[in-house]
Amino acid sequence: MRRFIIGVCAALYLACPAMADESLMRTTIYLDEVSVTAESAADSDLNVSEQKVAEKNRSGNIADFLVKDPEISFKRKTAFGDSGDIISIRGMESKRIMLNLDGRNISSTGNVGGNYIDFGTIPLDNIERIEVIKGGSSAEYGNNALGGVINAYTKRPSKEASASIYATMGGWDNAGDYHNIRGSFAKSFGAFGVSLGMSHQEADAYLRNNDYESLHINPKFYLSLPWQGELVLGYKYSKTTRGLIRSNRDDGKPSSDSDPSVPGFDTPIDSNYPTASGEYFAGGSPTPSMSVIGDGAYWDKIRHMLDVTYTQPIGDRAYIEAMAYKNYEDRYEKNYADVAARLQILTANPNDFNQALTSDGDLVLDRKIKVDRSYGYKLKTVAELEKHTLTAGAESKAMRSGGIEVRYVDTNYNKAGANQWTGTMAGSSGSEADVYGFFISDSFRVTDRLTADFGMRYDTYDAKSGDNSYEDGKATPKAGLTYALTPNDKLSLFVYQNYRTPTLPELWWNSQASSGDSTVNVPYLIGKKLKPESATGIDAAYAHTFPGKGRVKLSAFYYDIEDYILHKAVYVNRPQSYQAWAAYNTDAEFYGTTLDGSYDVTRTLSARLSGTYQKTKKKNDPSDPDNTLEEVDYIPDVKASAGFSWDITKKISLDMGLNYTGRRFYTVNTATLTKGELGGYTTVDASLRYRLDKRTVLEIYGENLTDKEYEETWGYPAMGINMGASVKWTL
Repeated sequence: MRRFIIGVCAALYLACPAMADESLMRTTIYLDEVSVTAESAADSDLNVSEQKVAEKNRSGNIADFLVKDPEISFKRKTAFGDSGDIISIRGMESKRIMLNLDGRNISSTGNVGGNYIDFGTIPLDNIERIEVIKGGSSAEYGNNALGGVINAYTKRPSKEASASIYATMGGWDNAGDYHNIRGSFAKSFGAFGVSLGMSHQEADAYLRNNDYESLHINPKFYLSLPWQGELVLGYKYSKTTRGLIRSNRDDGKPSSDSDPSVPGFDTPIDSNYPTASGEYFAGGSPTPSMSVIGDGAYWDKIRHMLDVTYTQPIGDRAYIEAMAYKNYEDRYEKNYADVAARLQILTANPNDFNQALTSDGDLVLDRKIKVDRSYGYKLKTVAELEKHTLTAGAESKAMRSGGIEVRYVDTNYNKAGANQWTGTMAGSSGSEADVYGFFISDSFRVTDRLTADFGMRYDTYDAKSGDNSYEDGKATPKAGLTYALTPNDKLSLFVYQNYRTPTLPELWWNSQASSGDSTVNVPYLIGKKLKPESATGIDAAYAHTFPGKGRVKLSAFYYDIEDYILHKAVYVNRPQSYQAWAAYNTDAEFYGTTLDGSYDVTRTLSARLSGTYQKTKKKNDPSDPDNTLEEVDYIPDVKASAGFSWDITKKISLDMGLNYTGRRFYTVNTATLTKGELGGYTTVDASLRYRLDKRTVLEIYGENLTDKEYEETWGYPAMGINMGASVKWTL
């Protein structure tokens, strides 16, 4: 049956080059290198929303750049290098978001610990524009693009050389608490072209032991071929070193800070750092060598990402594009002993730990995790035929991880883990999955005012994890209408279905939780294999342009997701841990509305205002039979911002912003299932820019100027007031 379906889709692909989904669902942000304000490139064309934005404040990576978007939420533990699931679009977390660089997916496959987008390894090196597609209306981007797509594009080479250098430094205590230096270069030399981005970022520990450093190199090579074809070779290298956050709560629980009623919870161990909960090494059994973090504990993450793209025009109105890619990603983890902290988790067995055999600072864990060995292919063709823009394509992804190699474990320090493991930890060969996708769509310009979009996507996958095998597939239709009421007003409505296959970490933790192993399973999940997510979505938008002045956009969305996958720690009645990691199916709904706009009040003063209201509903959660936690964690009910940009003189400009994030609910991981609430907060940011000459811009900036205390994730206080200065030079 599968071969028949693949054959039919391949035949459709060859017979009909289909797709385009230019609509109000797509926003493109052009990073303006020098100018402070600029008119929108789309003031007279509402087909796509375009903005020209100057970099302001501390912007080290793509996530920093998107943080002010009203429909994008963050739940960072730390301001620098958080590699967790930190971002969501309309409530959809990063494992439901596709991040592409020049059309190449750069989200890592992940291992048993997690598969989230690590924005710390994706800086703004040589990025010319960022495109955000919210929702799942596009047929081209399927599978894990349920919440949306972020497309970043590097600067292409041209005959005239382009180059830039950016440097910033600042801090919360000292002027040199963090720095970021990056540069870019692009130029063509006849038939050959090169584009290069490089950066180095470093930050001191704001939270205990959480220092951060990263290096990035991203070269691309372009070769013009006969018949106007082009071959592009890309390579991305990054090395990131991150110290794990040490618990700074004097509550006697170095590996678990989930109960604020325990004495010492709000008392810092080290007064040089804020009171905050700690972290542990992800994946595997929570043994002391992984959960009792000592001074100097860290991981190194090294990524090599290779890709090749061939593009061949066919006449003046069509082209074919073929791409292949390969990922290599490894994480090297080391932990060091803290004898006093280790003694706090002794059990009744006196042989659990002999403090005479291990000293403070001794190496207690050394392991290598082969996070990603994935590879994939994509073939796409686009053609303009009279009133139709047609696109079709096929792609395959072989999602692979290389397992875990345990190099050393201190067998004395490691005894009496949550599952009473003694000796060394077992390695893991990881999980694997093969995912295939086929898409076809047509953007039909019915009249000068009306455009109809139709699409179909089919996704299928085979996966293995633990003793379980998984196999499934589904076709998802998409349809939309975009109508220009006037030259300055446009409406867009899309109705569609989406399908998301489980990630490798979700498959792994489901295989554990549903197994018959009483040391790791969750009793009510035994035998319940993970199902893919199926969603029905509606996106609607209205946009009005004030010619030469600005624009306003009102949008609304609704998603109904069947078999929504939760990947989290759940309560189990099993000492010592009383919790187990699991991935399992529930149902969920997401809906909301957003208003976003900007207006040039005068020739030198521009104002902006945005706000969103979002709600989620979680249903049929087997870990929460009474529906105590009826919402999806950490989604703010309201998020809003207001600000202005003022050109004081031709060289000096001031930008100020007021940002509000509403209350968020979350799960408290204690033996008693309870719901926690983080209150809303408001921050104030400002930047003063000085254009030294036509190539150089200087800036001084401040973030959270009122020094507001708040948390994006419960237990981890956000950075207070911080200030810095930057310089950017462009050729």
